Order: sequence, then C-alpha cells, then structure tokens
Amino acid sequence: MKRFTAFWEQTIFDKQRQSLKTFLMFTLFISTLFLAACSGKLGTIEHQDVDTQISQAEQQIRSAREANAASLAFEEFEQAETYLEQAKEALNQKNGVEALKFANQAIAHAKLAKRKAVQNTTNAEFNAKILEKDALITELRRNINANETKRNKLQTEIQNLRDSEMGLKDNIRSLENDKRKMATNQQELERRITDLTESIKAIQADIARSENEVKAYGNQVKQLTKKLDVADTMVKSESKQKRAAIAEAAAVRKQMREQAKIYTDKLATASKRNIAAEHAEFIKKAAEEARAFEKQLHSNEPKRTGRTSLSTQQINAGKAALSQWYNAWNTKNLDTHFGFYTPNITTNKIHTIESKENQSSLNSAQMEKALREMNAQTWKKFEDTTEVEQDSVIGTYRFRRLVSPAETEDDTALYDIWFREVWMHQVQGKWKAYREIWQIYPNVPKF
Repeated sequence: MKRFTAFWEQTIFDKQRQSLKTFLMFTLFISTLFLAACSGKLGTIEHQDVDTQISQAEQQIRSAREANAASLAFEEFEQAETYLEQAKEALNQKNGVEALKFANQAIAHAKLAKRKAVQNTTNAEFNAKILEKDALITELRRNINANETKRNKLQTEIQNLRDSEMGLKDNIRSLENDKRKMATNQQELERRITDLTESIKAIQADIARSENEVKAYGNQVKQLTKKLDVADTMVKSESKQKRAAIAEAAAVRKQMREQAKIYTDKLATASKRNIAAEHAEFIKKAAEEARAFEKQLHSNEPKRTGRTSLSTQQINAGKAALSQWYNAWNTKNLDTHFGFYTPNITTNKIHTIESKENQSSLNSAQMEKALREMNAQTWKKFEDTTEVEQDSVIGTYRFRRLVSPAETEDDTALYDIWFREVWMHQVQGKWKAYREIWQIYPNVPKF
C-alpha cells in the first residue's frame, strides 16, 4: 500500500511539472503576442493594462492563499509573490514590458500553486483514507486473530472437559467394579465364616463326646486294675482258689490290653480333634483379621476427589512411567527404579499385625535401604490397578510371598502381603513419584 501511494504521488508530481512547463511556455507565448500587438498598435504600453495584469496576479495569489498554497505548494506560491513584487517594481520604474512579463508570470505561478495545493489536499485526503482503511484492516485482522485464538482455546478446553469426563466415567466404573468385588468378597467371607462356625460346633460336640468316652474307658481301666490287684493277691496265696485266680488274672490282663489299645486310640483321636479345633479357631481368627483388613485397606490412603485436570495424553504418559517404574523393580534394576523418585520422596509404612497398625515415615535414604532388602526377597505380584486423581497418576501393586507352607491338609499356608501405592506427577516435563504408601501384613492366610 505504501509503494502504491508513493507511486501515485510521484505520477501526480510529474504531471504537475509537465503542466507547469506547458503553461509557462504558453504564457510567454501569449505575452510575446500581446507585447507585439501592443507595440504594433499603440507603440506604447498603457498604464491601465499593467495595473489590470497586476490586479489579476494579486487576485490569483489570494485565491492560491485561500487554497493553502503557501504551505502545500510553497515554492510556486513564493515564486508567484516574487514575480508580483518584480512586476510592481518594474511598474514603478515605468518599464511596462517587464511589468507585464512579471505580472503574467506571477499569474501563471499563482494558478499553478493553487492547482498543486488543491491536488496535494486531495492527495492528503486520499492518503488519509488509505491510512484509515489500513488501520481498519489491521484492526480487523487483529480481531480475527484474537477470535481465532479464543476459538482454539475454547476447543482445547472443550477437549479437556471431554477427557476429564471420560476419566471420571472410567473412575466411576472402576469404583463400581471395586464395590461389586468387595461385596462379593464379603459374601464369600461370610459364607466361609458360617461354614467354619458350623464345623467348629460339630468338632466341639465330637470333642465333648470323645472326652466322655475317654472318661468312661478310664473308669473301666480303673476297675480292671482293681480286679487285677485282687487276682494277683489270690495268686500269691496258697488257697485252693489259686488256679482259678491265675486264670482270672490272665483274662483280666488280656481285657486290660484290649482296653488300653482302645483307650490309646481314643486319646489319639481326641488329641487330633483338639488340633482340628485349634486349627478351626485359628481359621476363625484369621477370617476376622481378613475382615478387618478389608475395612482398613483404604484407611490410610489420601482422600480421593474423583476429579482430574490431566488430558488423555498426559494420563497415558503417566501410565507408561508407572510401567517403566515396575519393570525396573521386577528386573532388579534398582538404580533405574530409584531414578523415578523425587529427591524429597516421602514413604508412609503401615505394618499391620493382628489388626493393629504400626505406622512410620521413611525418608529417601531409609526407603532405598528398605527397598533393597525387599528386592532381595521373592515377591510375586498378584494384582495391579491404575487410577488418576487431580494432577497425579496412581498405581497400586499387590505382592505376596510364602513364609509358612501347609504341611498337612489341616494346615493353612501363611504369606506376607505387601501393598505398594505410588503417586506420580509431572516435574519439569518428566513423570516422578513423589509419594508412596506401603501396607504390610505378615503371616496371614491367602484369602
């Protein structure tokens, strides 16, 4: 636009210069003819003719001044005034020819100054309109860019809201699934507790019956012992009943051996039933601990809001970091594993024994030492879940290791259970773990 304006102004200026030259040549030609005519007709120049030309020159200069030629075409205007002064001076010196010549030149320059001033005014107005249009175009472009930016921002916000909505729906589905699983587990535990209770009652009844049987056989053994003592006394005597007493003593000893075998078997059965009762009592206690474990499973976790500000892309990046974190642990690459933690990582350790929680807080050095000891043991992952909360991606990993296998069918295998909950968020573009929660349950059955 500026190049077009400069080209336009240069074109107009060239045309004005060409017009000025043409006009001056025409004026000089007319003046020569006029002087020739006057000299040819009168021989002398009339004073009133010079006055008339000077008056016309003054009138043309006033008209040029009204058109603001003094500022818009100052060179031509100044030249016109100069020629007017020279015309007046020539008139005072009674030089008619020079006076007419300067007057005509003054008229010509005044007309040219006026024309140029008018043209410059028009050009100025035209340029002003062009600048105004340019400013309007610039403002419209600025508004268009601002509206485009707002539209893109709104589209991004809408996409983020959609992603958040999808995340919330996923969280709701996950929570509903967890709720159904917990309800199913609770029903299964209640059913097992009911079965164990019935078994304990039956075992207790058998134990009471066995105890009564053992007591009855004990009384019989005591009576046989008394009979044997009497028979032995009779054997040692010299009476005629000695032979009968020996036979009776032999019979009593045989009966005692039979009763002793029965008594021994009863004692063994009673002892086994006592062991079964103790095992059932242990199972009952373990079931109670399992129920307490279900209630306390989330007692020490940070409060959840169910909301997140993360996009789908950020959530996927956080899950990928959790996967790398676990792979480093599983392959025993602890240096890489520790590289996923922030320097100020805090670890809450909850050690639960018989439903009693012992809580402690580990700093970074203590946590690394404990993890090295844990990694040296044989842990098997049996479950893992992932969820999002505000600006964090959370991974929960459940491990167990066998510490006491079942030696008989009446025994129960015992395990150490270890839950690890890891919270990760972005730190300078990288996903880092800034919080970890451990829940450890030693020597518990595999429920």
